[in-house]
Amino acid sequence: MTVTTKPSKYWMFTNEFTQDPFPILEYIRSQGPVCEVPLPGAGRAWVITRYEEAKEALADPRLSRDIHYHYRLIAERTGQRMMPPAEISNHLANLEPPRHTPLRRAISFAFTPRRAEAMRSKVEAMADELLDGLADQAEPDLISGYADPLPVIAIAALMGVPAESWPDFLHWSNALRAADAGSGEMERTTRELSTYLSALIARKEKEPGDDLISALIHADADNRLTGTEILSTAFALMTGGNDTTASLVGGVLGTFLTHPQERDRLLAEPGSWGTAMDELIRYVSPIGNTLQRATTEPVTIGATTIPAGEIVIISVISANRDERRTPHPDELDLDREKPAHLSFGFGIHYCSGAHLAKVITEVGTRRVFERFPDVRLAVDPSELRYQQNVVTRPLETLPVRWSADDATSRGVG
Repeated sequence: MTVTTKPSKYWMFTNEFTQDPFPILEYIRSQGPVCEVPLPGAGRAWVITRYEEAKEALADPRLSRDIHYHYRLIAERTGQRMMPPAEISNHLANLEPPRHTPLRRAISFAFTPRRAEAMRSKVEAMADELLDGLADQAEPDLISGYADPLPVIAIAALMGVPAESWPDFLHWSNALRAADAGSGEMERTTRELSTYLSALIARKEKEPGDDLISALIHADADNRLTGTEILSTAFALMTGGNDTTASLVGGVLGTFLTHPQERDRLLAEPGSWGTAMDELIRYVSPIGNTLQRATTEPVTIGATTIPAGEIVIISVISANRDERRTPHPDELDLDREKPAHLSFGFGIHYCSGAHLAKVITEVGTRRVFERFPDVRLAVDPSELRYQQNVVTRPLETLPVRWSADDATSRGVG
């Protein structure tokens, strides 16, 4: 149902918006490509909601991702001077040129589509192992038991983490996801993960393998990162990387459980996954909003001029459903020509792990329905709920039954 009245003041942070953002965003887009929103506590942000303007904003150097600039703005507004932790301040997503440029070149050199493609068989084995653990459960949750852990262990394996340490990474990932920002639990978990990654990097310096960390350490002089930059990159992969991919895997699983005709057709035509994936990503929108940007000078978007030193949020989920760019955007159409989405960003901050996320999602989704062809939701689709999260859009749970007659009779093998 289209929203015809103005949403509440804090619409971005309401449960109504979390569970069904599309009618509200349709109304916001109808008012213009940019809207000002108050932030809980104090301050404001500017939200860009239409596709073309969002795409332009993602590539605009005046909308900065430089974390040091963000911290300076916080200091000016609050009087509290803080330094961003090394684990988050030295990777691509939080830097701008000139520092960003050599880092991007180095990551592109090591994090190739070929390396991601080489993970297919490993991801399939990981998926099957997770499904083995769920096969005898009467009503397993495909989020906590599958969509959440699969990207964590896949990314850990990509980085060269030995299998015996994967449970630790699952623990750290879950702890970071559940901890409040700035809490003692977050600081403690960050310290533990950082300590492990630092030791892993030191070990890969002496004993390199065929993995991402080794490739970054032993790259040629033109594509080499410092130890701090490698640590920060690894930390970003194990925190932001697995959360966004988990949101995508869970979203696609939920979509196929409610769109069985599209699911069955795609499973019968495995060669169609490549073209169908972009439409699935557009429809699911695993990213709600990009990481915040900040204006370094006044920026005019549409009829709105955003002053310098302002927070800007690019609504990916809105841009992906913009009717100006995508006809009938609320429909899943696997035949859609060149489906347009911004879930992996655009410009110099386009996600380096996009290809790996697609591999994990394709393999992970396919294995569920290949092994459990009669799987169905254990609840009515209206009962599914999304977690409140400013950046990603993950389902809280996805309870299923393996078959209509016997929940434990299928799936092994």
